[in-house]
Amino acid sequence: MQVAELEEIIRGAGFEKIFINLSEVTDEYAAKWGYGQNLKNYIGKALIQIQK
Repeated sequence: MQVAELEEIIRGAGFEKIFINLSEVTDEYAAKWGYGQNLKNYIGKALIQIQK
């Protein structure tokens, strides 16, 4: 999902002030949940702050 799509969904729920900060997951996180796969290329994490 792209950030713009996520913002559209949030705005549709009635929120106006939206802040999304994307970042990569750590190597440790990717190793734990990726079961040896190259999962880090496909996942990320985000801090999302919204206000009505």
